[in-house]
Amino acid sequence: MEIKNWHKLTFEIEANLEEIIIWKLNELGIFSYAFEILLNKNKKKVIIWLPTLNWQENLRIKLEKNIKKVLDKNNYQTNFFEWNVIQEEDWVSGWKKYWGPETVGDEFLILPCWLELPKEYKNKKVIKIDPGAAFGTGSHPTTSLCLEQLEKISLSNHKILDIGSGSGILSVAAKCLGANEIYAIDNDYLAINSTKSNYRLNFGNLNDLKTYLGPFDKLVSKYSLKNFDFILCNILAEVMKGIIPGISNSLKIDGVVILSGILNSQKDDIFDLLNASNFKTNDVSSKKDWVCITAQKIF
Repeated sequence: MEIKNWHKLTFEIEANLEEIIIWKLNELGIFSYAFEILLNKNKKKVIIWLPTLNWQENLRIKLEKNIKKVLDKNNYQTNFFEWNVIQEEDWVSGWKKYWGPETVGDEFLILPCWLELPKEYKNKKVIKIDPGAAFGTGSHPTTSLCLEQLEKISLSNHKILDIGSGSGILSVAAKCLGANEIYAIDNDYLAINSTKSNYRLNFGNLNDLKTYLGPFDKLVSKYSLKNFDFILCNILAEVMKGIIPGISNSLKIDGVVILSGILNSQKDDIFDLLNASNFKTNDVSSKKDWVCITAQKIF
């Protein structure tokens, strides 16, 4: 078997810049990263893994410039970016050491698939996740906000659409909460593979799950995806803005959408679009700079 190599990029930031770096990496489609607390508690080390096949020198230089621009805007200057090449097994071991069991809300426990379930968490709803090479752990605030909203709602025997499914963590959570029809869509084939893999990891089969590859608008039209009780949408707000009318069309009357991936500075634009698309806002929650909106289709 061919051994894959990875570029490992490391640099330091002030601890309070962690969220903005996460936001930027997600915007760039980079999900294999970790943060290490340094002896100086006000600083953190950022570690990013990138497959060498996809990240030639010009793209790595561009990435440095993008990160530096974000840091400059937040009054933090650095010119030190350390690059190393590591092999697949080093990437896997490096990734795993930064991730342990994590509780979310009152009910959920996100459990790395290589760990045993700790006894103290035996009464939790366990979501086993293998992030693989493409997607993160689900611990990002936008995902945890979605999970916290989900556990407030009865999903029993309902039809769910997960837009931008990524690792599949929200689809798995919906099944844990009783949903009996789950549709997951993403425009990245790696995401679809990850969704199916993690769903099977938790339930042993792909019963009740249907996956679709492609952009939301085209998939809705091609497969007539409609009459959903709930839609989960954890994607970048700029993408979300273009599909809110389509989300309304795909929901039943009184159906509910949970929108996450919204920065606090973007929420007013989302409120305006929801109002224009026949929604009323039921709940708004926040974590650090991120906002999650739950809204209901009224007609």
